[in-house]
Amino acid sequence: MKRLFIFLLSMGVAGSVAAQQEVSAKTIFDMIDQGKAVSYEGATITGKLDLTELSNKKRIKKNKDYEEYKSNVEVPVSFKNCVFKDDVIAYKNIEKGNWGNGDTYTTDFQKSVVFENCTFKGKTEFKYSDFIEKATFSNSTFAEEANFKYANFKKEVYFANCSFGEYANFKYANFKYDADFYKVSFRNYADFKYANFNERVTFKGSSFDNSADFKYAEFKDSGNFDNTRFRSGIDMKYSNGKKFMN
Repeated sequence: MKRLFIFLLSMGVAGSVAAQQEVSAKTIFDMIDQGKAVSYEGATITGKLDLTELSNKKRIKKNKDYEEYKSNVEVPVSFKNCVFKDDVIAYKNIEKGNWGNGDTYTTDFQKSVVFENCTFKGKTEFKYSDFIEKATFSNSTFAEEANFKYANFKKEVYFANCSFGEYANFKYANFKYDADFYKVSFRNYADFKYANFNERVTFKGSSFDNSADFKYAEFKDSGNFDNTRFRSGIDMKYSNGKKFMN
């Protein structure tokens, strides 16, 4: 009887895990849109997660050629050991006409953001995003382009032990507090051109398989590049501040 109970209990647990294994991006979008905190562990997220179309979206600029819209994620979001099978979108540009102009949609995050030990199989678009609280991307894998251009990290941010398979775009990104890029693998072009590091940043133990571009970057406190491998060189031209390399 005891063995039967344990068997049934284990089957119930397994059934519960299986039932929670796959989550649609729409479910997550609806939770955020309704002001509900999001927390998933060990889930596979299906479909494109587009956070630029929340109901709190506001037009912040308009002229004859284009418009700009801003959405706000007002709840904490936490994903641990999750797989995103499609794109995660907090930025998009929709072209209009033949002039290359288009409407821009961006998203800010008002609460803590956690993507820990996650796999992003599609693109990650966080261009122009403000991260008001701490942001964690540690131990995550970015299979496609990771776009953090002009992102503004207003608290600590963690990318330790991440792997970037394609273009890692941190051009013009602003890091107000400590930034952790410890033991990160950059397999393609790593773009930190014009990045602004206001406090400590570490790339200790990281590897850059392609170009490492830190041209014009500002290291206002210190940049740690101890035991960092640059297989195609590093460009620090016109960068300012203290950099430590070994």
